[in-house]
Amino acid sequence: MLGLAVAYDLSPIDIIPDIPIIGWIDDALFTGITALNCIQQFTAETGKALSTIAKTLKWLLIVVGGILVVLIVLFAGLIIKLFS
Repeated sequence: MLGLAVAYDLSPIDIIPDIPIIGWIDDALFTGITALNCIQQFTAETGKALSTIAKTLKWLLIVVGGILVVLIVLFAGLIIKLFS
C-alpha cells in the first residue's frame, strides 16, 4: 500500500494539480493516511495503544484533509467565478 502511495505522489495524475504547496496537499494526505494505516495494521496485535493512536490520527487526517480539499476546490471556484 505504501508503494502505491509513493506511486501516486510521483504520478502526474492528481486530485489537485501539482501547483506548489496547494497541489502537494493531496499527495501528503494520501501518503500520510497510508502510512498511518500501515502502522495501525502492523501494530494491531502487538501494540494495542500504538494501533489505537494510529487509527485516531488516521481518521483525524482524513477529516481535516477532506475539509481542506473541499475548501481549496471552493476557493478555486470562487477565483474562477470572479475572473470570468
